[in-house]
Amino acid sequence: MGNTAGTFLLSLARKFHRGGIIINEHSLTRAQTVLHVSVLSRWFEFISVQELPARLSRPGEKPFCLLTFDDGKRSHFSNAAPELERLRIPAVFYVPTDFLTNGEMLWFDRREQLVRRLGFCPFELRLEALKRLSIKVLTERLESYCKRYEFKPINKDDDVRPMSWDEARSLHRRGFTIGAHGVTHAILTHETKGRAFEEIEESIETVSHELGVNCDSFAFPNGNYTTELAMHAVSSGATTVMTTDPLWAGQTTPLWRIPRIQLFGSFSQTQIELKVVLAAIRGGLANPNGSGRRFRLNETHPQLRGSLLSAGPSEMTTS
Repeated sequence: MGNTAGTFLLSLARKFHRGGIIINEHSLTRAQTVLHVSVLSRWFEFISVQELPARLSRPGEKPFCLLTFDDGKRSHFSNAAPELERLRIPAVFYVPTDFLTNGEMLWFDRREQLVRRLGFCPFELRLEALKRLSIKVLTERLESYCKRYEFKPINKDDDVRPMSWDEARSLHRRGFTIGAHGVTHAILTHETKGRAFEEIEESIETVSHELGVNCDSFAFPNGNYTTELAMHAVSSGATTVMTTDPLWAGQTTPLWRIPRIQLFGSFSQTQIELKVVLAAIRGGLANPNGSGRRFRLNETHPQLRGSLLSAGPSEMTTS
């Protein structure tokens, strides 16, 4: 899909959606940060999370874009934030609080390092299997495999290790928003209700305590949520609650169930534009939390179908 096709597709998406998009990023290099901002700024006006309620209720002439980053990696502080600050782009950084407090790696990074070291993935360490477990069982399983293979994860790369609370406070002072992302990055729909409630409450309380301001935004780890859990986040102080429902946001979007479109650092301009367009079509993308179905070309809006075919199958892969 060239620039002409990208322009056509995004123009169609904007015609049918007068709201905007919330982007879900993870780790970006400085160059990738600049590329993502450059591509999105052609079509969208960047806003802060504080501006989101007003922009949902009163769409502007130009669709909005809110950037969010999950997982509290140090690369957010060392790579993404300096470029965003230079470009004057607001963003929200969602942090799993234990990660910043104890400095230990998140479970999925430990798993990835182990699998890479082994050269194969043991059946019990498949991501789809681990994501069905409570964090306690998941951690015990992962630790047992590390012990079995005498493997110790390496926590030195900024894409793996966490930022510190001092660095989170620095981001806050520089105008960025720090939101809560659970305590342990547990998938809350696989915890008991009591434990899930604690993860939400404790993470919001910890961010508030560490920053000295009320934390009022929460993002579900892995995007998995229920209405009851989202309502608990609201009762715990969150005014905005983020999911990974891969859709555009508009006037009918509730603040307790805000959709986000997941992008990755490796994405080209074409891939960024295509994913944003597909998110304008309900059912166009798989939900990365595992609850949604994959994109089916024959169900695509007829005005988009021809141009999507020209993109090639590799560019229609969803994450």
